[in-house]
Amino acid sequence: MPRAHLMSDHRRFTDGEAVIDVEGVTVGAVIAELEQRYPGLGEMLTNGSSAGVDGVIHAEPEYLAIGPDTDIYFVAPLTGG
Repeated sequence: MPRAHLMSDHRRFTDGEAVIDVEGVTVGAVIAELEQRYPGLGEMLTNGSSAGVDGVIHAEPEYLAIGPDTDIYFVAPLTGG
């Protein structure tokens, strides 16, 4: 089963849970499931977040296919100046 790894900013939606077992065959399907389980989280994950999928960072991962042992690390956008 794929695993979604969340940064601390995302965990406010999950009562602090950092790693969540999810279903889905694309990153977009995983985001949709997370939104259903934790309202508001999916929107946060699609607004500028990137995703590390099996060690590779993707800026727009929604259509990326994943397998049953995939680890997805959601990364919030960085700001600075």
